[in-house]
Amino acid sequence: MIFRSLLTSAILFLYFSSVCQNFEELSKDLLRKSEISNNTFNQSIDTIQTDPWIKTDTVFQYNNWLITNKNILLTNQSSFFKVHYFIDLAKTNEALENNLLAYQNIDSALSYINAIEFPDAYYTVLMLGKTISNKNADISTSIRYLKETLNSGCIHYDTLEKVEIMFKLSDMLLYMHRYEESMKYCNMAYSIYHKLGTTDKMARLLITMYNNNFHSTADTSNWEYLYRALEIANRTGDSMLIADVYANLGKAHYRAGDHLKAIENYKKARSFVSDKTSYTEVWIAEYQNLSYTLIDSVESACALSAYLLEQALTYNPYILSNAYRGRAWCYAKRGQKDSTIYYLKKAAETRESYEKANASAGFYFYLYDVAIIVDEYELAIKYLRESLKQFRQYSRESNAEILNYTRAQFDYELQKERIKKLKLENQLQEEQNARQQFIIIAIVVFLVIVISFLLIYRKQIKNLRLAYQNLVKKNLELDKTNISFKALEIKKTTTRNGIHIKDEEKIFLKLKALLEDEKIFRRQDLSESKLAELLNTNNSYLSSIINNRFKMHFKTLLNKYRIDEARSLLVSEKYSNYSIEGIANEVGYQSRSAFYSVFKQNTGMTPSAYVKAYSHLDD
Repeated sequence: MIFRSLLTSAILFLYFSSVCQNFEELSKDLLRKSEISNNTFNQSIDTIQTDPWIKTDTVFQYNNWLITNKNILLTNQSSFFKVHYFIDLAKTNEALENNLLAYQNIDSALSYINAIEFPDAYYTVLMLGKTISNKNADISTSIRYLKETLNSGCIHYDTLEKVEIMFKLSDMLLYMHRYEESMKYCNMAYSIYHKLGTTDKMARLLITMYNNNFHSTADTSNWEYLYRALEIANRTGDSMLIADVYANLGKAHYRAGDHLKAIENYKKARSFVSDKTSYTEVWIAEYQNLSYTLIDSVESACALSAYLLEQALTYNPYILSNAYRGRAWCYAKRGQKDSTIYYLKKAAETRESYEKANASAGFYFYLYDVAIIVDEYELAIKYLRESLKQFRQYSRESNAEILNYTRAQFDYELQKERIKKLKLENQLQEEQNARQQFIIIAIVVFLVIVISFLLIYRKQIKNLRLAYQNLVKKNLELDKTNISFKALEIKKTTTRNGIHIKDEEKIFLKLKALLEDEKIFRRQDLSESKLAELLNTNNSYLSSIINNRFKMHFKTLLNKYRIDEARSLLVSEKYSNYSIEGIANEVGYQSRSAFYSVFKQNTGMTPSAYVKAYSHLDD
């Protein structure tokens, strides 16, 4: 209610400020500016109200007068008067929703100002253009005006005002996925902050640098930007800034596939936001909802998506497409196909209504995923095609794997659609060629085939189930054997190619403790070199100890421990609500395909088949 009252007051203020003068006063005010001199030009520009006008009869009449009398008004007039003429024309065109004309008028006004001689006036007109483009969510034009502000030289020195413009510019470029360009302005702003000694203002800049670094390079040290930002935020005590940093830490964990940790950081971030309906709080809730969907937490995701939709419809239309997307996923998981399709279409229509529709490859790929849940292939292919088009357009190297997967999925779904059409055509052709005299024979033959097939199929399923159960039994027997052999340590080998391995036994025992007690193999980033560092030895010695003691290579050993742990978690009650992808992440795998491949190599069956076979075993 408070927000609505403020909004109403602001609209009334704009309305009365735009109509407090009638047409005669507006025109006389412009004509008076023909007397502006070189000495009074800056002062006349300072009186300009940068708040946009709204559409009224007065504004419409004034716009017609400006256009109709353009030649008369501009003939033999100074450049100072022409600046004011085009400014008024820009404001009337913007009020009448002629945005492209408004931008042209701003550019015309700028062309009559010497930025070196009148930097303040040039800056004021640029900010008017930026205000108009911001109001219309025209980010590309806002970027153009901010760049012109920096390049024109109207801000001569390294000041906080200049660095704030650089930061706004880098943020907008990041939003539009122009990462390298955004990082360039981040680095410029960072150096000015250091020069001015205002390190407390650097936290949000560091967050932008983290996001740019994540998208544009393969550098894994970008989390350091967030840790430094959190240190600054805690020092300032600014709760909104602290919330912003925790939200981005949540995004970092989300990108690393650790969605539980991501949700923990999102909750912490939201706890620091006092205004629970603010843009920041709702933005964090959006990401929290996405992590809920990725761990299949249906109840939590559905509750949060309902909250987001309420906020979007009431206060924040910019998140409306994401809110619709969340509701679509919720209904898809509940098996309500009609509602799912309704919200999918609403999400796409809303996203297409503003500029970022052309920079939303991930958004459309998510819509594709939801459409697949309810077997809505036509919509799925439509969204997949749009996602692929946008991935090609931006060609982000860090998303190369997703791009390849998107292409593969796209080809697969196209082929599936073609097969469905061919089957339908064949079926229709067979029906047309059928003859009445063969109906009974066809039915009898069909029944014989079906019964035979069901008998054979039943027998094969039974044999397959028994085979899988035997495989599970063998895996469990091997587990028992491994436990028995743990007491019988393989004799240590004291040399490696004739070289004595110092503290071999100590390293070996510590290695076993890390693997069996601390379960270090569950770390997704574990490598032989990192393990060697933890054991205070080198790769060569570690490799020799693993080969001699375990009779296998490091990668094989790592996969063995991970798959043994996965088999345990798959049949554990504690992890019964985890998806197979969740189990894969828990034991150290970053991708579903890698986990499935190694699991089948080690056990002879897929994870799903293993769980099913295990459930049929006798106690």
